[in-house]
Amino acid sequence: MRGSMDAYRVSCARMVIKAVADRGQPQRAAVIALATAIVESGIQNISEELVQGDLGLFRMGPAWGSTTQRTDAAWAADAFLDKMISLYPDRAWVTAPVGEVCQAVQGAVHPGRYQAQAADAQIIVNTVWPHVRRPEGVASVYGVLPDGRLTYTAIDAASGKRTSGPVLSAKTLGFTPKAMATLNADTLLVTESGTAGKLYRIDVQNVTGTLEFATPVYLGSGYTHDLLAYDGRYLFGITGDALRRYIITVAKPALADITGNTLIGTGFTLKTLTATGLGYILGTTATGALISYKIMGAGLWLRYQLRATTWQVFDHLLWPGGGVYYGRKADGSLYRYFDIYPYDGDGADVSGQGAVDTSGWTQTLLSAQPGTVTRVSTMPPAG
Repeated sequence: MRGSMDAYRVSCARMVIKAVADRGQPQRAAVIALATAIVESGIQNISEELVQGDLGLFRMGPAWGSTTQRTDAAWAADAFLDKMISLYPDRAWVTAPVGEVCQAVQGAVHPGRYQAQAADAQIIVNTVWPHVRRPEGVASVYGVLPDGRLTYTAIDAASGKRTSGPVLSAKTLGFTPKAMATLNADTLLVTESGTAGKLYRIDVQNVTGTLEFATPVYLGSGYTHDLLAYDGRYLFGITGDALRRYIITVAKPALADITGNTLIGTGFTLKTLTATGLGYILGTTATGALISYKIMGAGLWLRYQLRATTWQVFDHLLWPGGGVYYGRKADGSLYRYFDIYPYDGDGADVSGQGAVDTSGWTQTLLSAQPGTVTRVSTMPPAG
């Protein structure tokens, strides 16, 4: 594969390697799978049927699964691993020659081709493996119900299962909120709907059993933003298509602690907004594009289109850290995504991870605490 590993092939290889890592399998499983993909497809996700209806990275025939399944890189890698493990009880595939295992899974007409690609597969795995991480931690998500009560929900980052909540408050905010950003575990910023653009700080006191919060602290006016997001240092706000950035210097800011009011620029016509890291924001458009921005200062930013279509279904986008996205649909469902490399400006490594819930997320506003999801620092040992 020397000279052939372009960005697309690397993204396909990442998906295979991630599938191995997510199952807790050693590097050798990734080498076997990639050696097979090199031979069968040149590490390309074939979407048009070849001889005998073969599709996908491993040129799987119809007996493997549906067209959708076989062209889903993560599903295909899992199916390959399932068969490999079933054919080699007691993990005998760990010590068997790479080419032999590939052939056992594929049943190819020319069995000798796989072993020759084992060295290239190993090089690719050695390069990508250290950068593939599974998320860990708990995503902390705050929300506002239509009646003005606050909610708190905790989601396990690795499994996508709710571990707590929704926990509801007994009292309401006392005003109609317009936009919200979570600063930390017990501090929210919320703007009031209206021309004055009043900004409040909400101090959360408890999220166990019943969500309790102190009387909202009025900070000031002029915050007429339709969307808010916080990256751990900067507060971003969009009004119409204008993006502004503020600096927040303390955990529970007063108005004097919100400084550096900077107009970054216009043209930010986003339907949703979240922050994905220091100086990075992410949003969707009404036409379905998923857009990432690196914000460097007034009039200075980089724009990356991660997806061109299909993301218009989400009315809220959340980022708790660690490469995890959550998208809420108007029907109350919440879906999880994972971005292997969140800051590469490339959407090829963004993969759907299924639904957290198919209904029940009826909040008018949602915001995740930044940095609650991390990545593991080590992966399973090489085999």
